[in-house]
Amino acid sequence: MAPAPSFRGHQWTYNPVQGSCLLLLLVMSNLLLCQGILCPSLCPEGDDICRTALMDLFTHAAKLTSDIYNHSVQMFNEFDLQYAQNKSYYINASNECHTNYLYIPAEREHIRRMNNKGLISWILMLLYSWQKPLYQLVTELRSVKEVSVTTLSNARENVKKAKELQTIIERPFRQVISTARKKMRNARIYWYGGRLLSSHEDRRHSAFYKLFHCMRRDTHKLDTYTKFLACRQLYNNC
Repeated sequence: MAPAPSFRGHQWTYNPVQGSCLLLLLVMSNLLLCQGILCPSLCPEGDDICRTALMDLFTHAAKLTSDIYNHSVQMFNEFDLQYAQNKSYYINASNECHTNYLYIPAEREHIRRMNNKGLISWILMLLYSWQKPLYQLVTELRSVKEVSVTTLSNARENVKKAKELQTIIERPFRQVISTARKKMRNARIYWYGGRLLSSHEDRRHSAFYKLFHCMRRDTHKLDTYTKFLACRQLYNNC
């Protein structure tokens, strides 16, 4: 399993988000346009309570994206091992992801140049883009033979954790929601999962392969963006 990305050796550990983090979320909404080291500190000098709450908030978000990515890797690996060995499903799989028209940058230098508003917008677009595919996976496709008990469990965990992450991001950054959705409309991002129910086995397997491949790719980007934003806010040197 490929490791989830980390930055500058910082270790992300989980602590429950405390109520004080909600106040931090409101403060954070004023920092949307900050760039890296040019951002003022979120917490006053010497305010250990604020600093602890900030650490809890971002480490929780980073833990969520790590889990989402790891669940996606498990779904892909299980399907690949059982149905895609010696098949050509992998050919052009990345070219057929439904999120491709968003042109989501993956290079670290490109990500480094983004301001906070750009990072948050991409995080939301990734979350919104995968709502329907995940919903279909845990509802319409739960009885399809290619969706094992393990895959269904991983998909349900991703639905739950994605909703939680979305709440954390949307609460303080409501002004970014309309921007993210507008970009998605302009790019004509939509999900069509009809081939996942095809009676033709090869077509169905090809569609499932692309679904799991693209989910793994995009949740890796989600993990990268969220951890970069967290690292920037906590350490100012990412």
